[in-house]
Amino acid sequence: MQLQPTFKALLVAITTAGIANAWFRVACTLPIVQERIDPILSPGGISQHLHTIHGASNFGMNETYTSATASSCTSCEVPQDLSNYWVPTLYFKDPVAGTFTKVPNGGLLVYYENRGNGDVSNGGKGLTAFPAGFKMISGNAVKRSLKYPVADGSQGWLGEQAIKGSCLRYNTDASNQGYDYIGFPTTDCEAGLNARLQMPSCWDGVNLWLSGSTHVSYLSGLDNGACDAAHPVYLMHLFYEVTWDLSSFRSKWVPQGYGWPFVYSNSDPTGYGWHGDFFNGWNVPALQNAIDHCNTPTNADQMAGATSACPYLTVNSADTAGACKIYATEIVESIDGPLAKLPGCNPLQYGPCDATLYTTSNCPASITACSGATTTTTTAVASGTAAPSGYLGCYIDSGSSRTLGAYTVTTSTMTNAQCVQTCSGLGYAYAGTEYGNECYCGNTLPASLKDATTADCNAPCAGATGQICGGTYKLSVYTS
Repeated sequence: MQLQPTFKALLVAITTAGIANAWFRVACTLPIVQERIDPILSPGGISQHLHTIHGASNFGMNETYTSATASSCTSCEVPQDLSNYWVPTLYFKDPVAGTFTKVPNGGLLVYYENRGNGDVSNGGKGLTAFPAGFKMISGNAVKRSLKYPVADGSQGWLGEQAIKGSCLRYNTDASNQGYDYIGFPTTDCEAGLNARLQMPSCWDGVNLWLSGSTHVSYLSGLDNGACDAAHPVYLMHLFYEVTWDLSSFRSKWVPQGYGWPFVYSNSDPTGYGWHGDFFNGWNVPALQNAIDHCNTPTNADQMAGATSACPYLTVNSADTAGACKIYATEIVESIDGPLAKLPGCNPLQYGPCDATLYTTSNCPASITACSGATTTTTTAVASGTAAPSGYLGCYIDSGSSRTLGAYTVTTSTMTNAQCVQTCSGLGYAYAGTEYGNECYCGNTLPASLKDATTADCNAPCAGATGQICGGTYKLSVYTS
């Protein structure tokens, strides 16, 4: 069976869950352009890495709110929205030839959700439309490992949870189920790599942009909850969803033989550097009207996210949106592949410490692998080195279907206690360590997989001398 990535299929494959308040979606067709341009971080110049860009036709190095709203068209289906949305581009690195080939995707879905304590449905005073000139980013291009392995509710931890995605599978049997991930998956995702991203929803009410996107913060529950005192203005909650089509590369790699071969254009083979940008180009009154008046609990279509149910928004056809393209690019370079290297200067950096982002002017002949992680830990993590109680045994894992696949994290300071704390904090019943530095969480544990012997779990824990954290496709499992 081969995946046929179509825009209609992407619209049907809505993977968000638990949306209780009103929402609508802005569906964007194939990218308007893919280019090394980033008017937020590299205004007026060439960006460090390649981006996949959707939205208004006036996107460019020197984009402003005025130029965006003067665009003649948008690749997204709501014409009142002349914003631009962009993410790094996914590439396939051929494990034999070492070359890079750009991976296609079926478009972008942006969910606009009425969330947070400020929403009237939650008893608040209402949400604020993004002001003219507003910009923000979620994620960090240099990240190569998780810095907040314990669910402590901090902005750092929330930011890492904001880049969770799904490995989509055809679910033909129990060994071939899809699962969520942070970073990159480890198995084939033959039905697509569903890369997701949640944006901050709290604003300081003053600055349209600050370095590091510090003018905004995440809701206390990421997709719901309270804003902090420094960012008291509640905004619409934005949720990006891009499904990359991996099907054409299936014959070129074997998970157990080569490992995960897909990388992001920002020199990222880990997936932890996944990020997204938002450059507001909305007709602000139209968006404010949609927020205020298309939030009716008794309107089933509005509660179901039907954009056409909001009279303040119109919806163009996918064909109309798809006809909007930027054909005269500002940068002339090969981006499709096979390429000897990623566009720009982007030698792969595996972490666990943060990557260095190079430009063509300071591109090194070679790079030295980092020797340690820059992990931010809490007191709970630092003290979590003693072996926990509740050990259930050594269980078989699988590269095709994880025994505990609900949540996973990798860190160079992994201990069994840290894994148990993480899974417990997220509400999962079971925790399991593997390969010495990986933690897996889940709520079901098949008894039939307890076939491994104790000797099969033989990998020393990365963060605790004398402890064992699983083995090769073997889990040291604990109750959490």
